[in-house]
Amino acid sequence: MSTSCKTQSIETETILDFQPLRLEHLAPLRRFFAENPGRICDMTVGGTFIWRDMAHTEFAVADDMLFTKMRYGDRELLSPPIGFGDFDDALERIVRYCAERDIPPRVSPVSAWQLPRVLENYPSSDAKTDRAWTDYLYLAEDLQTLAGRKYSGQRNQINKFLAANDDWSFDAIDDTNVAAVRDFIEAYNREHTKDYVAYNEGNEKTLEMLDNMELYNATGGALTVDGEIIAVAVGEVVGDTLFVHAEKALTEYQGSYQMVVNQFAKLTAADGVTYINREEDDGVEGLRKSKLSYHPDQLLDKYSVTLA
Repeated sequence: MSTSCKTQSIETETILDFQPLRLEHLAPLRRFFAENPGRICDMTVGGTFIWRDMAHTEFAVADDMLFTKMRYGDRELLSPPIGFGDFDDALERIVRYCAERDIPPRVSPVSAWQLPRVLENYPSSDAKTDRAWTDYLYLAEDLQTLAGRKYSGQRNQINKFLAANDDWSFDAIDDTNVAAVRDFIEAYNREHTKDYVAYNEGNEKTLEMLDNMELYNATGGALTVDGEIIAVAVGEVVGDTLFVHAEKALTEYQGSYQMVVNQFAKLTAADGVTYINREEDDGVEGLRKSKLSYHPDQLLDKYSVTLA
């Protein structure tokens, strides 16, 4: 089909018909998240639905492609289209939608894997990145074994935890313990609020994930000491990658965070996981230092691209 025919086809139908994204849409939209070749956290079920309220996310489906739109104040941007249709046509649909609304045709976040395809279609585009958006991608084996001198610090913390706590366990979250895990997260949220909207929103949506583990297709584990939960990790597996959406631990138990990172990696070893994405640092210096200390295999840059 010629380019002119494609454009004519788009012109004769509604360009994009957006509606607010709600939890009830997760099940019918799940199929669009079945693959994530760029391995960025934003293009997962959790990465999309956890932040839907804060980002005022809306969605539309056209030609078997999923489009999502976020609004921050008076600034609107669209995520790269995902699905089973023609990606190039979907980008053109975004350009026409933005022209119709007289807003910049801004697409974000574009993975480094996807960026060349976008620039091939729109070579004069302006692509910007921000180090605070960068995802930390680790080899699962590294976090499972913590082998070698570079992980001596983590192993020391784990050894201190083991020396201080004889009666500990790490168990998958299931029907037998999800209520106790939820109680732990609720108590943690009450005691760990910050003047930071994204942090508090993430804490609240962790409760939603726990209430809808099957719907989110979530996996998780709880670290207990003397029968009491002291740390939790929750995420999802897409293809060969575990995406860790939440990690919470009581720091009065020395080594608790190192334990939950290591044990969650081990828990998912049987799921064919090769990589673990522990998401961004949001520009928080302490978080950046911590995530770098686990020696990521890759830093996944993400881009905001204004199509031109």
